[in-house]
Amino acid sequence: MKWNSDDRISKLPEPILHHILSFLHAKDAARMSTLSKVLDSAWNSLPYLDFGDIFWWSKDLNVVMDQTLASRKKHKISMQRFSLWLLYYACLSYDDRWIKILIASCPWQSLLPSLNVLSLHGFNIELPADDGTINLSSLRELHLSFVFLGEQFIQAMCTSCCNLEHLSLQYFNGLTSFQVGDTLPKLKKIDLVNLEPPDSFLQLVDIAAINLEKLSISNKFYGNINVVRITACKALKNLYLIVWISLTIC
Repeated sequence: MKWNSDDRISKLPEPILHHILSFLHAKDAARMSTLSKVLDSAWNSLPYLDFGDIFWWSKDLNVVMDQTLASRKKHKISMQRFSLWLLYYACLSYDDRWIKILIASCPWQSLLPSLNVLSLHGFNIELPADDGTINLSSLRELHLSFVFLGEQFIQAMCTSCCNLEHLSLQYFNGLTSFQVGDTLPKLKKIDLVNLEPPDSFLQLVDIAAINLEKLSISNKFYGNINVVRITACKALKNLYLIVWISLTIC
């Protein structure tokens, strides 16, 4: 690509340049930044980073990630979107530090109260150490997969997520009971899929969501759910169960 004197792209406002670069993978956006000082500045302040799928880990990638995140931390760039997909066998020695940098650079405190949809994959879910509460009052959908969580998180969610409509827990670990009371009046759909060999088996499902319409529970290969208590779910229209034979529904 030949960069001539009629450089109209570099004359665009930085928000528009950010929008253009946001459609590119990070390596392509970085390559484009070499064409002009304006594009280089836009790349170094870009709050959207998509590194795509990483199939083979390398030291060069470590260097690129370190430099990219360190630059944004130094200039206090507020990250709005970050994507990096690693194969499960990729050897990580820096990911914990990267995640801490990303969390520190994200405006979580201002975003959480207005967040509508939250999807997390592969996390150990913990409550805040200060007061044990979560501020997700506007959340409508919560999707968690390959996560470790506990009953305390479920209780905190039931207390704070009063506008929740769809709850999906897939391949989770750490729960012996799943109990949802009547504090989620807008909850209409629940998906529970527990196929990972857990440290503690899910034994009880107790749901009292009065407007729940769809409930799906899959615990086919590991453990044995003893009781599914759903008599309070008067609006239930669809019930889908894949569990061991020994089960009491009430």
